[in-house]
Amino acid sequence: MHFKIRLVFFLFFSTCVFVAQSIAQNINNELEKEINYCLKKSDSCKIKYDYTNSIRFIAKAVSFSKKNNDINTEILCNIKLIELYRHASLFSKADFYLNKTEQLIRSNKTKVSDFNLMYLYNRKAALFSEYYHSPDSTLFYSKKSLMLSDKLKNKNFQFTSLMEIGFFYEQEQDFTSAIKYYRKAFKLAENLKNKHQTCDALVNLARTFEKAKNFQEAIDISNKGLSILEGSNNFFHKFHFYDIKRKGYEKQGDKVTAYDNLKLRIKYADLHNEKNIRDKFVQEENKNELFEKNKEILKNKKDINEIKKNQLLLMSIVLLFVLGLLSLLYYSKKIRYDNKQLDFYSKENAFLLKEANHRINNNLQLIIILISDELRKADTNETIKLKKILSIIEAISSLHKHLYQTTNKNEIEISNYLNEIKINFNEIFDVQNIKVKINIDKFMLPIDQGMYLGLLITELFINSIKHAFDNQDYKKINFELKNCNQEYIFTYKDNGKKNISAIIKPVLVDKLCRQLRVKYDINVKDGFQLFFNKIK
Repeated sequence: MHFKIRLVFFLFFSTCVFVAQSIAQNINNELEKEINYCLKKSDSCKIKYDYTNSIRFIAKAVSFSKKNNDINTEILCNIKLIELYRHASLFSKADFYLNKTEQLIRSNKTKVSDFNLMYLYNRKAALFSEYYHSPDSTLFYSKKSLMLSDKLKNKNFQFTSLMEIGFFYEQEQDFTSAIKYYRKAFKLAENLKNKHQTCDALVNLARTFEKAKNFQEAIDISNKGLSILEGSNNFFHKFHFYDIKRKGYEKQGDKVTAYDNLKLRIKYADLHNEKNIRDKFVQEENKNELFEKNKEILKNKKDINEIKKNQLLLMSIVLLFVLGLLSLLYYSKKIRYDNKQLDFYSKENAFLLKEANHRINNNLQLIIILISDELRKADTNETIKLKKILSIIEAISSLHKHLYQTTNKNEIEISNYLNEIKINFNEIFDVQNIKVKINIDKFMLPIDQGMYLGLLITELFINSIKHAFDNQDYKKINFELKNCNQEYIFTYKDNGKKNISAIIKPVLVDKLCRQLRVKYDINVKDGFQLFFNKIK
């Protein structure tokens, strides 16, 4: 009898465990389906630039992953947030989620999948390229991502990593290495039969050949890309191919063919812009249609339930009114208190910012005074070095002053800033009997570009004073910064005799031009001339 009771109890207990496990498994399966659905919807919204809904779906996926104790999916969601904010050019947010993701990985080292590490390194490389402007780190993380994508045989990430590495070498003007990686990316995309990726690789490949002055190869590759796109509405890639062909023919001296390609470039640029506008219009129409359908469904539901809910509705209204009144009184008092606190903190922050700016300015002025004192005591050999240091610090001091005086702390009016740097050199120019003519258009630039331009013109002035002139009666320096629509043109020239026929590549000037991400030309036929143009 006892044996039968124990057997029944055991069977009952086993059944309960089995049912519980089945329920748990079903719940996990449902959660995984919900996670996959949310991630797909997020990617779809991101492609349409609907960032709000994309973030909403990722947040849902994070919530489901936490319920499922799925740390890898939580990490994946955070990496997707890094990519989403990078895609939206909100780099500070992307940086925040990068730090958060790395903390999660450090806390769960043994559980992190190779796929997540590959994805993280890939997006980290993109951030180092676009936000941190650190080419060496971009190359390092691209190679780590490529190594893992080779291990996992993930061809999409192999392609992205190869393109990032190729772009690094292109920016470093190592065109041979860039072409090698772009060719690998092209072969990979061709095997995948992905037209979009194939054309991405061909555009980069053609552009690199054009930069390497192999214009015919650039034209041939562009023609290959156009043959792939024949009959398609991929106006974006067509626009780039015709632009590269236009430059190639122009460099080869074939102006007629260059002009024909220019017309096609303009045509496909217009079509690309029209398509973007049309897609956005269709998207808005779909939203409106969905909104109207939802309104109709809600109206029908309300009609069906209206009779049953009349009494409950009345009671609910009374209850909500009472609760609302109490909430209104509570939050009104809380808001008044919070506003007072915010006002106090705002005034305190304004005061601290003002004090900080005064202290920075005073410290910079003190450094200038100390160097000026040393300059008066220094012998001839040390004078130029001290003047160079003094000029650089004065350029930084001028930048700080202009930034402090403007409302927008992200931009600077470049004309006033560069003119002030020139004024700092007036005494040296007068002593050296150098005639200086500058012509700078008034326009706004991002603060980092302004700083590099200030340091660049300071270095060029110093180089001309120190190295250019050799017992000349007439010494002159001309400097122009022209604002031309979407770009500006930088031209610096002196008539120094020492420069003529010399091979010149100033190290600091080269580094500053790299920070500005410009390709410059130096001409020493008649003195020294440096020229570049840059898109704003």
